[in-house]
Amino acid sequence: MPAYNAGIYIEATIRSILDQTYPNIEIIIVNDGSTDATESVIKNLSVGNNITLINGNRAGQSASENLAFQHSRGEFIKFFDADDLLSENSIEVQVKRLLDAPNSIAVGQVKRFYNDDPASALHEPLATWQDMGPMDWLLVDNGKGLGMMQAGMFLIPRHLLLKAGLWNKDLSQINDFEFFPRVILQSERLLFTEDAKVFYRSGVANSLSSNLSKPKLQSAFQSLESTTALLLKHEDSDRVRSVLFFFWDMWKYSFYLDDMDLYKKAVIQMEQLGNYTNVFPRQHSLLKKIIGWKNEKKIKKVLGR
Repeated sequence: MPAYNAGIYIEATIRSILDQTYPNIEIIIVNDGSTDATESVIKNLSVGNNITLINGNRAGQSASENLAFQHSRGEFIKFFDADDLLSENSIEVQVKRLLDAPNSIAVGQVKRFYNDDPASALHEPLATWQDMGPMDWLLVDNGKGLGMMQAGMFLIPRHLLLKAGLWNKDLSQINDFEFFPRVILQSERLLFTEDAKVFYRSGVANSLSSNLSKPKLQSAFQSLESTTALLLKHEDSDRVRSVLFFFWDMWKYSFYLDDMDLYKKAVIQMEQLGNYTNVFPRQHSLLKKIIGWKNEKKIKKVLGR
């Protein structure tokens, strides 16, 4: 678990792991240079519990994930965010599924919630809520593909991580988009564990996904570029190309005006994939429908939004 200024949430997160019905758990937390109460909260909870605290030096999420892994001893690994929650039998049911399938990955549900209220999380069944092959799992996601890959939903055999390679420490934005496909494609099967639930806290101010600076846009481009090459290497098909086209189409909007060099490169990527402009339904604001997305982006930039 990487943690940076997570003092307001991390106690509830750690307790949700300490309360697991499966007993053989070690918790390794990298406090990545927090300036709030994160360290003291972890230290208080460490007493009498199998918690290892490692103090980092603002190396970033990916480097913190790798450092925590290097201190781990378990046969199964779960990466977990410092502000999320885990249902109490999650690890038990996922371990049980993997004991007879050592080359598979267990995948649970992700329940998104807002306003610090896990009870408000919606029940949103997905097409991936079944046992599936790795490429099928990556591509189906209710027709869109490469959907939610939230770290806490997976329980991963250690040997698959060693084979796939760890997190790319040079990436700060959508690093999970680059990491998890690499790991998933090393597995034989994705095993759905319905009772394993991650309660994913959304709407947190100053989260990693907010504030798309130029380095973060560069990271996003690099993640998209790497995963594009990876998937096409495994399967160069129409379904793969259409899914990848969709994500380049989404991100070109973020690149436009804020990094025009990346925008032009994204357009080239899309041209190389093919013409899939109308493959997926799009939600457009009224303003975008009237004046077009480029003009909408210009107006938002002027307004500082």
